[in-house]
Amino acid sequence: MSSKAVGRRRLLTLTAGVSAALFFATGAAHADPPPLADGVSIDVGGNGGSGFVADSYGTGGIPDTIPVGKPSLPNFGNTVAHPIPAEIWDTSRFTDSTYTVPGLTPGAAYQVRLYFLDWHWTHAGQRAFDVSIDGTPVLTDFDITGTAVEHGADGQEAFGVERDFPVTVAANGTTTISFTRGSADQAQINAIVITPAA
Repeated sequence: MSSKAVGRRRLLTLTAGVSAALFFATGAAHADPPPLADGVSIDVGGNGGSGFVADSYGTGGIPDTIPVGKPSLPNFGNTVAHPIPAEIWDTSRFTDSTYTVPGLTPGAAYQVRLYFLDWHWTHAGQRAFDVSIDGTPVLTDFDITGTAVEHGADGQEAFGVERDFPVTVAANGTTTISFTRGSADQAQINAIVITPAA
């Protein structure tokens, strides 16, 4: 791969009726990954902007974009503690995916903020999936719509949900976040923020 191609997303395999296997920037082409001591904000499925990098550091999943005209309230105050730009919510990846973020400070404490917005399902129980960080389960059968409804959403629009987790970075300076199918439908993630713990 030429140096110009490093960091670009590449579609490696696409078969009819089967989820696409997508591989994008991981830093693996460099002897040393770019330092991310101050953390990183990832526009999952998107091209970045407003302080977010384009979709990077991940494997798997299928990119998706919110349908034009779909009613949504992404930065719903009852479920989003740290609002992000509205346009960052508009893309996602669904089906199993894993993000391995390098270049963090080994042994340092960070907060992982995960942002979810389900524009496909409107009822609780229609999507339930699992999330793990560095091999430890942090969400089991997580239901984006169900969580929003529990916190006052009407279930008719797509409401944003944020979930935050403390992380101590491993000696190799990486943190791995995995999204896998649970009891219903497929995993989905819209944005990932990794920031030094306060």
